[in-house]
Amino acid sequence: MNKTENQDKVIICCDCGGTFIWEKGEQEFYRDKGFTAPRRCPSCRAYLKRKIRESERAREVQNG
Repeated sequence: MNKTENQDKVIICCDCGGTFIWEKGEQEFYRDKGFTAPRRCPSCRAYLKRKIRESERAREVQNG
């Protein structure tokens, strides 16, 4: 692990343009799971998840 991986990082959200902190512990979790760095802030991620769930429910209703 290099020195920059031991520090919190400031990331700019690709959706809203706001900044958020990607904490050291989160970085370790992402690395352990093989995930890439987040591109969206927690608020935008939650919004996107909510919209996906709503879309899936609408499809279920349409398909009976």
